[in-house]
Amino acid sequence: MKIILYGNLSRNLGKELEVEVKEGTTLKELLEDLSKKEPEIRPDNPNILIFINDAESSLLGGLSYKLKNTDKVSILPIAHGGKY
Repeated sequence: MKIILYGNLSRNLGKELEVEVKEGTTLKELLEDLSKKEPEIRPDNPNILIFINDAESSLLGGLSYKLKNTDKVSILPIAHGGKY
C-alpha cells in the first residue's frame, strides 16, 4: 500500500511510504502504527484529513475501513490561521 504524507506530517517518515498490511487491518490500526514515529498521525487527531484512493475516509467507513495493499492513503494536515 502506498502512503503519502503532506506538510509537517512527513518530517519523521518521509513523503511517501510503501507498506504491506495484513488482511483485515483497519485505518485506525495503521494510524496507531504510524503515530509511533510521527505523533501527529494518530486516530483521534481532528487536525488531519485522510483520503483513501482519493475519497475522504469518512465516506468509506472512517477508522474502521479495512485496508487493502492496493489502496493509496493520503494524510494531510489541516491548515489553521488567519484573522477572524
